[in-house]
Amino acid sequence: MKIAFIYIAEPYQCYHTASVASALAAIPGHDVVEYYSFPETVEHLSRIRQALDVPALPLKAFPKSLRARLLKRARRLDQERLVVLRENIAELNRYDAVVATEYTAGVLKEMGLAGPKLILLMHGAGDRYVNDEHLVREFDLTLVPGPKVESYFQDKGLLRPETTRVVGYPKFDVFEAAQREKTISFANGRPFALYNPHYQRKLTSASGWMMPLIRGFKAQSEHGRSDYNLVVAPHIKTFHRGFGIRERQLKRQRSPEVMVDTGSSAMLDMTYTSQAALYIGDVSSQVYEFLGIPRPCVFLNPRKLPWRDDPYFLHWTLGEVVEDLDDLMPAIARAQERHALYRPAQEKLFRETFGEPLLGASQRAADAIAQFMIAA
Repeated sequence: MKIAFIYIAEPYQCYHTASVASALAAIPGHDVVEYYSFPETVEHLSRIRQALDVPALPLKAFPKSLRARLLKRARRLDQERLVVLRENIAELNRYDAVVATEYTAGVLKEMGLAGPKLILLMHGAGDRYVNDEHLVREFDLTLVPGPKVESYFQDKGLLRPETTRVVGYPKFDVFEAAQREKTISFANGRPFALYNPHYQRKLTSASGWMMPLIRGFKAQSEHGRSDYNLVVAPHIKTFHRGFGIRERQLKRQRSPEVMVDTGSSAMLDMTYTSQAALYIGDVSSQVYEFLGIPRPCVFLNPRKLPWRDDPYFLHWTLGEVVEDLDDLMPAIARAQERHALYRPAQEKLFRETFGEPLLGASQRAADAIAQFMIAA
């Protein structure tokens, strides 16, 4: 059985999928090859396999035309992704199955993917509506992290029970293996709050509130009133455009009490979400990874979106929601005191999101793929 695992976006996809590819390759009769689009992916795959103590797998770069390379250089990455997929249909048609971790891969059949079974291993487990989630119906098998996500897609008519398997969240397996690699500490010894804004322009809090937040932490520290340092780690897609200008501007905000990260592995492998004492964000699904250990959360709603009773903002019931800039730093100051109000809901929603047990999802996903392919 020949299986292709494809990484068609930034290296964050590795942390959701690589452990599954390794587990599947260890099942006799399964030859797994990985394809990547971003060169940085190679380093991350190597790091993950070293942490898991498993052998490397055959690895191929997606060939790219001049058009695809120009789109990449212009940072038109969504367009480049589609071009790369279309240009590699013949290559992927050589396999019995293609495994992806992004809804976008649902277009492969329309592009001409004819022989292989198309399998989706979902990454992330948030509540936010995603524009191309309708492509889920194009997959022959979909592996979801927990009952919350399964119910959401089945209620929308995008998934059928016979083509859906709940397997858990393989990223937790990678984290369990790699968590001892890096400890985040500041010279002053204080714990840190993580600010993790999303990249979507209509939803992110970064455009208007990131700089006031950073100034607020610096001012508190100067007056000796701060309980936390700050790590600013926006979603990696935030820096798709602007030719590095955003990164340079943000890095200038670094100080002894403010760490800025625009692209390290710590943004991707749960280093920050596992070690932060407080989560500050908007709609990123990383909040659910943070809640593996229940801790205080503060959510930012600068556009005053009508979020109550909206399933796409379910996670905003897990901490205080701030809608006025003047309330931002006071909400952060009282987050620990108010955490008891939200902890029961955090524990409940975490279980619904990822199911139990937390570990072993990589093997469960690999077994689900193997069993599906035998029956196909």
